[in-house]
Amino acid sequence: MVPLDAADSALASIGDGWDADRSEHGALDFKETPDTSGDTGKNARKKFHELLAETAVCFANSEGGAIVIGVKDRAPDRASALPGVPSKYTPEELVDAIFERTSPAITCRPVVREVDGVRIIVLLVPKGSGVHSTSLGVYKIRLNDRCVPLGGDQLRGLRALREHYDWSAQPSGVGIEGLSRAALERAASLLFRSGYDDLARLAENDPTAFCKSTRLLSGDKVTRAAVLLYGNPGALRSEIAEWGVNVQSRETPGSDPQILLRRDSIDVPLIFLLDQVIALVVALSRTQTIRVGAEQVELVDYPPDALREIFANAFAHRDWEAPGVVEIVHSPDELVTTSPGGLLPTLRIDRLLHDAAAPRNRLLAENMARLRLAEMSGLGLDRAFREIARLGKEPPILNDGPRFRVVLPGGRGDEAFARYINGPNFPRELSGDLDVLMILTALRHAKSVSAHSLNSRLQRSPLDVQRVLRRMQEAGIIQATKGTIRRQHPNYTLASEAIAGMRAAISYRVSSIDNDDQKLIRHLKRHGRITNEDVRNYLDCDIPTARNRLTRLRNRGLIDFAPDSPRRGSAVVYVKTEKLDASEGAAGRPGKKSDSGRDSRTSRGKSGQMTFDDFD
Repeated sequence: MVPLDAADSALASIGDGWDADRSEHGALDFKETPDTSGDTGKNARKKFHELLAETAVCFANSEGGAIVIGVKDRAPDRASALPGVPSKYTPEELVDAIFERTSPAITCRPVVREVDGVRIIVLLVPKGSGVHSTSLGVYKIRLNDRCVPLGGDQLRGLRALREHYDWSAQPSGVGIEGLSRAALERAASLLFRSGYDDLARLAENDPTAFCKSTRLLSGDKVTRAAVLLYGNPGALRSEIAEWGVNVQSRETPGSDPQILLRRDSIDVPLIFLLDQVIALVVALSRTQTIRVGAEQVELVDYPPDALREIFANAFAHRDWEAPGVVEIVHSPDELVTTSPGGLLPTLRIDRLLHDAAAPRNRLLAENMARLRLAEMSGLGLDRAFREIARLGKEPPILNDGPRFRVVLPGGRGDEAFARYINGPNFPRELSGDLDVLMILTALRHAKSVSAHSLNSRLQRSPLDVQRVLRRMQEAGIIQATKGTIRRQHPNYTLASEAIAGMRAAISYRVSSIDNDDQKLIRHLKRHGRITNEDVRNYLDCDIPTARNRLTRLRNRGLIDFAPDSPRRGSAVVYVKTEKLDASEGAAGRPGKKSDSGRDSRTSRGKSGQMTFDDFD
């Protein structure tokens, strides 16, 4: 909604018990003149003008907005909430007051509205092309419904965006001789691998031409980005005051650390350092390799691809003018990475997976992307989230502040979950879909989900989430619950086939019998015995899924080990129990078929599926 439409909508909604705080947001603010607020001081009008200037600076430094003048903050009814603007305040005066008190000057567009017989003035503030302050040197930015001061790192970040300042593109104090030959050779190998053959040859044979072609040369000096990526030890020490990284490992997050790497021991550039840090953490990781069909799948605490994105992001997007270095703390429970400088002021922590993020250090990020060390657009977090979600683990935790913090959950992940999404019964086209994987991880611990319960997890609107849920329903992975199926945003549970495929990954009790289980029960009633191979032949499923179904039936007392059967391995044989025979009246007799092909006389639970409790 554009600011003027938002202002008109808010004015129309004013009623009894009015509280402006409930209507103000990132692009809308209400103000009252001193005459109606009771401020009769000598400088009241001047202070009012200064307040308007500060509010205009807030909006200009964010995305623009509307200042609605003539509305009280709180009032018992609509009439009291709309005192209006006295005639002595003209739109021209208010526009001039803001123009004169801001730097660079902000020109607002005034709109006059007549509401319930009183005059309301709306000042539309454009988004600034630069960074604005008041004439008194006050820098502020709009954060939700508040104007907050711009700190030093945020101010630098906003200037980087608005004024196209790039710290990494500034010339260093060293020339081509400050670059490491070995680092350039490493760059050549990465560029060959990425398809940049011409650049790779230049990196091998003509460093000056290579730096010119990649914008890493400014006059006769290389840029700071060149020193970060390829600098020799002397150049790194002399040009990058905050160079380095601290890496430590702990048995638990709160135990004493073991120092793996100190900043003062680092004398290699970023093109080597990233691999060195990743190797340190991978060496501490616990890995389990499982076979799913013809493929091998690795379950690992911290997947290398996720580590590369998180670590590369920490260097590429950090504030190099802020004190401190990148810090990495490893433990089996979590991996915490922090880097100096929070998010740029225009970014939101709850939208990072999908919003395009202008890099703070554009030239550095551009060259890292070309080398495939990091992504150019965005923060590269979606890849890290995807690698974690493939293991059935909860999403990484992101925290903004003076230092940006990413926490990867520990543990190797869940074998049953990994088998399911990599198995033959899971749609191949969805196995790499981040939204689908994150919804499945949520359904490991929640019996039902909806578009509204998932929108913050997926960082998408409920409408977008609903589209993902429908796609999963069409693929037979989830189903809408009977009581909510007619709603715009129904609740969804795992479909029976998905439950069977990932049962051991689910933390809550699921006790439903689906059509496939009914096939097994009919086999048992006819033959009295069943094996894993029988289940695989009946249901065309893999060994783990067959084992899950048999284990479930045994846990409910419907089958047991045959007296002459081994307890483990592929030769296990199960026999039916008296409890299964006793279920004949509930599930064994054929009845009239419904439109869906199910037995209309079958005992069913509230969800419409037969439950194990029906046999108890």
